[in-house]
Amino acid sequence: MRLRKIAAVGLLALTATVASVGTANAENDWIYGAYGYHDPNRHMFGIGDTEADGQYPYVQWKVNGVSQDPIPNYNGKGSWRDEPNPSYMWGQSLAWRICRSNGSCSRWHYETV
Repeated sequence: MRLRKIAAVGLLALTATVASVGTANAENDWIYGAYGYHDPNRHMFGIGDTEADGQYPYVQWKVNGVSQDPIPNYNGKGSWRDEPNPSYMWGQSLAWRICRSNGSCSRWHYETV
């Protein structure tokens, strides 16, 4: 019985180790009036608007430290926009954050895509 418990714990530890070195997970963030994510497996940003206040959300992003054009969502409250990443950035260093047109932004997220 004790040997089975030790084997089960070892199997769980191995499974957790393999899962942690697998593919990257999507990272998301939100601020008042906006939410967004980056999914490196789908090579995509998602940008959502949650407030009907005339402001719009956008993704501010950099590839290898070089600022790229913001990706806005002008579609209004309750809307969602998915935006594929250009292939030139695959395998590069990415920094991104979700912002609103009033100037508020989330923290920066850093990853390699």
